[in-house]
Amino acid sequence: MDPKIRNIFMILFLVAFVGTIIVYFSSNQNMKLTWYFGGAAILFYLIFRFGKK
Repeated sequence: MDPKIRNIFMILFLVAFVGTIIVYFSSNQNMKLTWYFGGAAILFYLIFRFGKK
């Protein structure tokens, strides 16, 4: 994978990670919405981590 694309997924991971924390506290601890953002963060991290080829 091109390093520029990997960096985009790293930035998306960081945004989703911070978004997970923000959504948890700002949505009155709505766990369903928090899991959506957390799942996106995990997905972006896995693409970043294993997308070296």
